[in-house]
Amino acid sequence: MKTILFHVNSLLTGGIEKVLIELLKGLNPQKYHIKLSIGYYMGEQELLRNDIPSYVEVIYLLEHPLLTTPHKNKKTGKTNVVEKALSELLLPPIQKKVRRQKLKCILKEVDVVIDFDTTLASMHRLFSDKISIAYCHFGFDNIWKDNQRKLDKLAYRLSHYTHIVMLCDEMLKDAAQRYPMLSPKLARIYNALDIPHLQAKANETLHLSDDFIRNGYILSVGRLQEAQKDFTTLLKAYAEAVHKYRIKERLIIVGKGGDQSNLQQLAMSLGIENRVLFAGHQSNPYKWMKPARLFLFSSKYEGLPTVLIEAHAIGLPIVATATPTGVKELLLQGNAGTLVPIGDVSIMADAIVELLRNEPLRKEYLREAASLLPQFNIDYMVPELEKLLG
Repeated sequence: MKTILFHVNSLLTGGIEKVLIELLKGLNPQKYHIKLSIGYYMGEQELLRNDIPSYVEVIYLLEHPLLTTPHKNKKTGKTNVVEKALSELLLPPIQKKVRRQKLKCILKEVDVVIDFDTTLASMHRLFSDKISIAYCHFGFDNIWKDNQRKLDKLAYRLSHYTHIVMLCDEMLKDAAQRYPMLSPKLARIYNALDIPHLQAKANETLHLSDDFIRNGYILSVGRLQEAQKDFTTLLKAYAEAVHKYRIKERLIIVGKGGDQSNLQQLAMSLGIENRVLFAGHQSNPYKWMKPARLFLFSSKYEGLPTVLIEAHAIGLPIVATATPTGVKELLLQGNAGTLVPIGDVSIMADAIVELLRNEPLRKEYLREAASLLPQFNIDYMVPELEKLLG
């Protein structure tokens, strides 16, 4: 029986973690002994911890509060000047030493290493004698795009893995063109989910105020982190659709993150605070998706956004930003959803109104999206990964 070690830096509530957990559930525990190493213990922020299958052995590389608290606070936007200095100057050498020692112990009983977010790349020499697979969740365009030296260093480290998984064809093509030395190691495996289970969860009862039921609502789901997700543009576009076009639909944002208070203040300044519900993290976001009129997505960059696969599976028409990779592929270049430029408030507002008012267009998008779904099922993803396991 092969022992597989998966690794992720922290267990939060994003698409990376969701796909990882579905993959852990999809692998046969009679065939593989599965371990999961997590870089930082995040305590109460690990909202998906209970979703990890019981047969997976979970190990934290860093657990002591002195080594993890600055990282936890950074993720919630609560870092102060002292913690920032600690996390950038004093702690890294200590953290690195502890991580390496813990990882070396774990690796003694491991046959395959799956670095699910490439955060083990700097320690690739520790598992050079094993089958190793790195998952890249963002295109090279979005990783240190203003620092070629760091980007070249990452590519060099990735070249030591046995295989490198890119999440979509656009990402694979870009990686092969930028770094031809990586080309023989590249494989494309789509993010995948247990779609029947997801659809069943969507049928659970959702309790909402009469205002949201009567007027209907637009939905967005994501981590409230402006550097990537750009909910500022989303809120401004929604406000323009309300004030200029008088749409009656409300807006619900499911998710949590360090920028929530700033976004709530923005909603107030735009005069839409009574029409927007910040619903926080939801263990079952799918029941919030199903009654929505459309799904709104505003990221600046992505790899292959899981949330758009979920929206397709539930049958939600989509308006989404045309990020450099992933989104255009998921929306079939605009045939399975409306693509809008990144950060363009007015075009997004127009697209919202058009899709709300154009029922034939909504139906056409859903027909096209249905043709995509089979390749995003977990039953497709697991055999593709097993081909790489040797």
